Amino acid sequence: MPYVMIDNKKCTGCRMCELACSAWHEGAYRPSVARLHVDVEPTSAHVRGHTCLQTACAKCEEACPVEAIERHPITVRAVGLEPVEGYVLKVNEDLCTGCGVCYDVCPQGVIHEHPERKVAFKCDLCDGEPQCVAFCQNPHVLAIDVRQSKAEKAAAAPA
Repeated sequence: MPYVMIDNKKCTGCRMCELACSAWHEGAYRPSVARLHVDVEPTSAHVRGHTCLQTACAKCEEACPVEAIERHPITVRAVGLEPVEGYVLKVNEDLCTGCGVCYDVCPQGVIHEHPERKVAFKCDLCDGEPQCVAFCQNPHVLAIDVRQSKAEKAAAAPA
């Protein structure tokens, strides 16, 4: 299950990832509509990144009453990393009613209502080429990681 992870100990808080994300998805540099976000505490310089864990969490998918959050196969390619295959959760805007149930269950707080379209929006790994990784000024901050859920580990274990 590929997903973008921000290393809070190495992130400088420049927020270039938010700009790259919003530019790719919205065609404008608007961090308010980025699919990930970084909180920076100015007095302590503490940085905390918030990203979607995709199918490793999937609480939004489970909670959606109209099944508007769908799994799609994906191959993630990022500079300097081997391709990673898995699934990404995408919002089907044609089905989404904007009810907000998914916003409430997201433990990372990264699925929101789009301010213009009034539907849920979240990270979709930029269709396999995450712009946050591509434009990160510190290449050690963002990394694509593959995790297995307990169910997948159990299914893969020899009987």
